[in-house]
Amino acid sequence: MGIIWNDSPVEKGDLEVDLCLFDLDGTIVNTIEASESAWKSICSQYDVDPEELFKFSHGTRTVEVLNKFFPKLDNTDNKAVKMLEMSIATDYKDQVHLVPGSKDLLLSLDRDTDSGEIFNERKWAIVTSGSPYCVFSWFENILEEVGKPKAFVTSFDVTNGKPDPEGYLLGKKQLCDVWDLNFDNTTSTVVFEDAPVGIKAGKAMGAYTIGITSSYDKNILFDAGADFVVEDLTHVSVVKNTKNGKIILKISNPLSKD
Repeated sequence: MGIIWNDSPVEKGDLEVDLCLFDLDGTIVNTIEASESAWKSICSQYDVDPEELFKFSHGTRTVEVLNKFFPKLDNTDNKAVKMLEMSIATDYKDQVHLVPGSKDLLLSLDRDTDSGEIFNERKWAIVTSGSPYCVFSWFENILEEVGKPKAFVTSFDVTNGKPDPEGYLLGKKQLCDVWDLNFDNTTSTVVFEDAPVGIKAGKAMGAYTIGITSSYDKNILFDAGADFVVEDLTHVSVVKNTKNGKIILKISNPLSKD
């Protein structure tokens, strides 16, 4: 799949797609500080080195982190996952903030650039490694103006976490069903991610990928396969977006690999 550079109205630095898929933590909502605080708390209880855990945890499902570092912790009926993620959402919510530009980008994807009307359905979905306990809450407070989208894939909806593309494929399918689009390569998607495992998942499902350097150095994201890397989502804007047409995104001042 090649990036379209020359066909009008798409210009160099623009990206033309049908659908957008967003990771949540670190991509839309910056929860890194809150998440690390919650993990440090549980690490101190079980004598686990948090720095070793953080090398593995970002972008990875909570259940997989628990299985690797806390194998003796009882997670029957996901109660340990719930405890950890509810702690992030309640005990450390003052440490959570929006990634710059994220709210404006999501709201602009809901609006027809020709008529100014708001679409009845959305052209974007959330695909997160988090559980519903925590991730839904962000759309009840910090993202209340945006509101929770119908197409929403959490760790509970998949068997295999990122870098497996299962979650992103499911998010694409949900949107294709809504918009009556073909679930094949004729329907193009872009994945927004802050973690290398997520970039790899996006590339594995055949999507364009845009990395955000809220969690990792730009070179790590490029090495994972990112087509573009930006500091935050203020560098991504909607140029064209109509009900029955493509989405044209402008990538402003993208970073380059050292």
